[in-house]
Amino acid sequence: MTASPNLKKIVANINEYLLIFCSLLIIFGAVIYYFYALNWAGVIVTLSLTLAAFIPFTVFRLKKQAVPTLLTYQKTALKYYIYPLIYLFFCGWSFYVLYSSQSSRALISPWQVVSPHFFWLYTLATASLIFLLIKKELNPGLKIALLSLHYFLTLAVAFIVYKIGYGFDPFIHQATMDLIDKKGLVDPKTPYYLGQYALIITGHKVFGLSIFVLNKILVPLLASFFVPLAAYRFLKRADTDENKQASWSEFLTVLFLLALTFAPFIATTPQNLAYLFLLLTIFVGLSRSSPLVVLILALATTAIHPLSGLPALAWSAWLFLHCYREYVKPLWRKLLTALIFVGSALLLPLALWLSGGGNWKEIAPGLANLTSPFKNLFVTLGTAGREDWLSNFLYFFANNYSLLLIILILVSLIYFYAARPRLARRAWRENGLLLVISSLLLAYIFSSQIHFDNLISYEQNNYADRILIIMTLFSLPYLITALNRLIKKIGQTEKTGRVIWFIFGLALITAALYLSYPRFDKYYNSRGYSTSQSDVTAVDLIAAQSNKPYIVLADQQVSAAALKELGFDHYYPSPTGPIYFYPIPTGGPLYQYYLDMVYKTPDRTTMNKALKLAGVSEGYLVVNKYWYQSDRVIGMAKLTAASWQSVNNEVYIFKY
Repeated sequence: MTASPNLKKIVANINEYLLIFCSLLIIFGAVIYYFYALNWAGVIVTLSLTLAAFIPFTVFRLKKQAVPTLLTYQKTALKYYIYPLIYLFFCGWSFYVLYSSQSSRALISPWQVVSPHFFWLYTLATASLIFLLIKKELNPGLKIALLSLHYFLTLAVAFIVYKIGYGFDPFIHQATMDLIDKKGLVDPKTPYYLGQYALIITGHKVFGLSIFVLNKILVPLLASFFVPLAAYRFLKRADTDENKQASWSEFLTVLFLLALTFAPFIATTPQNLAYLFLLLTIFVGLSRSSPLVVLILALATTAIHPLSGLPALAWSAWLFLHCYREYVKPLWRKLLTALIFVGSALLLPLALWLSGGGNWKEIAPGLANLTSPFKNLFVTLGTAGREDWLSNFLYFFANNYSLLLIILILVSLIYFYAARPRLARRAWRENGLLLVISSLLLAYIFSSQIHFDNLISYEQNNYADRILIIMTLFSLPYLITALNRLIKKIGQTEKTGRVIWFIFGLALITAALYLSYPRFDKYYNSRGYSTSQSDVTAVDLIAAQSNKPYIVLADQQVSAAALKELGFDHYYPSPTGPIYFYPIPTGGPLYQYYLDMVYKTPDRTTMNKALKLAGVSEGYLVVNKYWYQSDRVIGMAKLTAASWQSVNNEVYIFKY
């Protein structure tokens, strides 16, 4: 029985339809939450609005959409399935090694517990995938599916290895969503993060999925599912030869995107989810999709995090302007183009300034401030050290990553515009990318002049630095196009040359895997520890033995354990505003008291100041054994505290 044309369209474009559905859910969910709540009534209204928009949109799109030819079904002889089976063998073994390495210890890096054999298995899986991708006899849809699986293997290391959780921000957002799940909302409401909350809360309430698991897996899973096909379709539709048959070079280009490193997609935070939706917005816009689809994705990106959403809206505005340029007079086109550029350059710094309080004293322009952003791009420049050749290879790229990436982007831009006569038909889209990139460069310079009173000194540039990541995402299409051409050229070389490039490419992808996660080796110490089971136990012990209000001075990962176990229901009024009973964020007053206790002297005077600030009479100092000079701090705290106890000789609790 032959499938209907509409069914073929839906199956071939299932990723796009799911992406549109998720985007509409994010948009409506964010609106409902901001103006009402995400209790059961709010979730039902969100789903109703999403379906009311999605169904007619899909029906209209199916009428306009031609039957796709990019990933149509292709019969494959049985003998060629040996290639997918070989890949699945090495991939499955790699997953097994990761799962057998799960840990609830305090880790600096996942590579502390993952067997070194994992890297050889990952390399063999990648090598077998390359051989698979160049086989024209294999179905293109199967290749994309296996690419998605390989992306997930690459992005899911932190999700699998860290049993308690990875990072600090995910714990904050999980505690927030747990509270939303119970009460429907969290006050005060903010105009950011709502898109991620809406997506996870809806998935939790409707399907019964764990908020904890969703909050860990969401970004790695969605990136693995959506990015490979989106990148492939961009390359396929950007190819000038109009060949509708699947090309081995395009599949390989999608695979070698992983060599650029992928740290933003290994953990779920609103900013990382927004990066993902921004990247998809860029790819979809370049794939000649309807400007309305791009706008939906841009609005979803904005609902997740405006820092990524505002550039996405600028990109969407450019596409609308040029798709309907025949209806706009030339003068108005120029004015609207200038408005998009100026708006993109100014709205981000303005939004950051307003979020910081809108105080003019926070802006301190000067020559040093204007030049420091560019100096910061090159702070890691340098050559490798004198260790083994493998470490030297890894850290040559790690130490020079910023410069190498800038060079690659510039070369890609030069290549694209040198080839402009051949690419004239689609050049206006890429011109829009360049317009947004230029405006973001100005936005980065302006944003770097803003000082945030609520952030500690070493986190002052965090928001401005995120604009650099957004600029890189907008530059990726140029880079991908150049990489695709390079791979085609390599495919035309002699066998010896192809083998050398093959080995070099494998080394790059495996190096990117290692460098994208926190590291602890002879070259580099990521320093930040993960939250451990001992941290969780310490939090539970303190809560169990305290029968009156208290505060705890501890490091961030113990605070993360408190958020996980106890949520946000522990705030005290203070002269500086409401403060959580554990030190969050790092710029908060309790964290400074903690630093005074561990870097100076753990005495009663400092603790009494913290108790007075919070208006409570009982306080605890928690010292992790891994902390700098922990033996000295523990020894002195034993003399000043009323009592103390330890958890597995890893975490020490002192009561004052």
